[in-house]
Amino acid sequence: MAGSIPPTFIKEIIEITDIVSLIEGYVSLKKKGKDHWGLCPFCDDGSNPSFSVSSQKQFYYCFKCRSTGNAISFLESFQGLGFVESIETLASKAGIEVPYEKLEKREDQKPIFEVLQCASDFYESVLANDFSSRKVQKYIREERHISGNTCRSFVVGYAPKSWNSLTSHLTNKGFSEELQIKAGLAKTNKEKELYDLFRDRLMFPIRDRKGRIVGFGGRIMNPKDQPKYLNTSDTPVFHKGKELYGLYEATQDRRNLSKIYVVEGYMDVISMSENGIKNVVATLGIATNRFHSQKLLQLVKEIIFCFDGDDAGRGAAWNALKNVLPVVNDGAEIKFLFLPEGEDPASLLEKDVPSFLDLLESPLPLSEYFIERLSGAIGTGSLEKKAVLATRAMGLLRSMPKSSIKKLLELEVSKVTGLSAKDIEENSQSKSIGLKRKKKESSIIQNRNQQEVLFEPHGLTTQALAALITFPSLRSEIKSVEWIKELSSPESRLFLVVLNYFQTSPNGQVADLLSILDDESASLIGSLLASSPILEKKNSVAHFRDCLDVMKRENPAKRIIELKTILKEEKLSE
Repeated sequence: MAGSIPPTFIKEIIEITDIVSLIEGYVSLKKKGKDHWGLCPFCDDGSNPSFSVSSQKQFYYCFKCRSTGNAISFLESFQGLGFVESIETLASKAGIEVPYEKLEKREDQKPIFEVLQCASDFYESVLANDFSSRKVQKYIREERHISGNTCRSFVVGYAPKSWNSLTSHLTNKGFSEELQIKAGLAKTNKEKELYDLFRDRLMFPIRDRKGRIVGFGGRIMNPKDQPKYLNTSDTPVFHKGKELYGLYEATQDRRNLSKIYVVEGYMDVISMSENGIKNVVATLGIATNRFHSQKLLQLVKEIIFCFDGDDAGRGAAWNALKNVLPVVNDGAEIKFLFLPEGEDPASLLEKDVPSFLDLLESPLPLSEYFIERLSGAIGTGSLEKKAVLATRAMGLLRSMPKSSIKKLLELEVSKVTGLSAKDIEENSQSKSIGLKRKKKESSIIQNRNQQEVLFEPHGLTTQALAALITFPSLRSEIKSVEWIKELSSPESRLFLVVLNYFQTSPNGQVADLLSILDDESASLIGSLLASSPILEKKNSVAHFRDCLDVMKRENPAKRIIELKTILKEEKLSE
């Protein structure tokens, strides 16, 4: 992206999006009363729909898992899209352009996607119809045991053993040489002649979350050729370190997607899919990085890394663990599965499907692998070794956000080394923890990675909050917020954030408000809106004032002054 998206456009896209129509594209909804209801896509609510969508208020809320948000957050949570991608998707549905700042510098990527799609169609057609691909068809069918349906599902193709088959085809279709090179499909030789990058290779199109072809992976068919696997180089639409093969296919059954296996090869993904295991992705010949882990944890709570049991595989697993630690929060389950040495999922499935399926049932939890790996590599036979283990462990734990799983890992390290849990905890704190505390005090909006706040859902402050979000004009009833700042409850702090929002944005919508709140605060607002207590506008001012009066009496400092005044006037009863 060449620039940021103006906040005014973000508000506009939320307002013009019909959230009911949007969500109905993914979840079956039925109108009941003024809202629409369906089974929650984020939790298992059985046969009783607990997921409500309000067209009037432009938000959704689940009464079971308390998921809530607006159109943007729905796409982020359900589709796993980023914030900008979600806005782009909504804008595309509305048929409007995103007004990026510095738009004049933004490169038009549409032609690149078009030439990549044309190349994919060409490769797929060659595999299915060309005489030269018969040996490849036999290899897929007889050696790898992959069906035509699975190949079509992943749009598998074949690049002919030719220097110009693809480039000639694309040129005849009207695509320029410059575009073919920019898309990573071709290069030029010393004579400035264009030639195909992929030749005599089984082709695996790589799709982004929207299903667009962004690049290719190619496997040799002649064992004498090198390298065995060749990937598209980075292009304006493809970055190898940010893509995962099979992610688009894995997310097609989003409702039943609860965990994802991460493997190392294209054929591993396809072989597992052939055998009914659809929730599989592969990195593109590189180690699993933090971006991959973040991307997957947006979609599921359980990730299982599947590696060869040899030294290289175990090294890759340890690197994956180190990269996933900084993004692990409570609720996430990270596991590791090690295959027999020299085997991968595809090779095992070709030999013995039941045995492979049995292996999938016994992965190691992150906590066990963490301790097992450190203990095995360093040892615990002496005080010196325990000291080294503790130092290594604390260095790794320091990268983790504050969470229950981090505390449990600290306790495990304490048991193994004999150091006190307190010492482990103090030495494994992130260097940025002080900065995080300051941010927490300054704004609840920046509280996304902090400890969960527990709200009192039935208190008077919460009732005042409910009245304020129902009738934002009540903000005029509050002349000063100083006394509210002296209150210590989480509800009063949230009340101030909401009040400030409506004071600075008199025409602001609740759907827009939800996008700036942390998850727990948004969930409370969502529950108040979804519960919809009957409060008529004519009674709203009196009710709001009553709530404010009670809140004032909850202020300890002001209550003491009030009681002293009453005592001075000798009106205080026993």
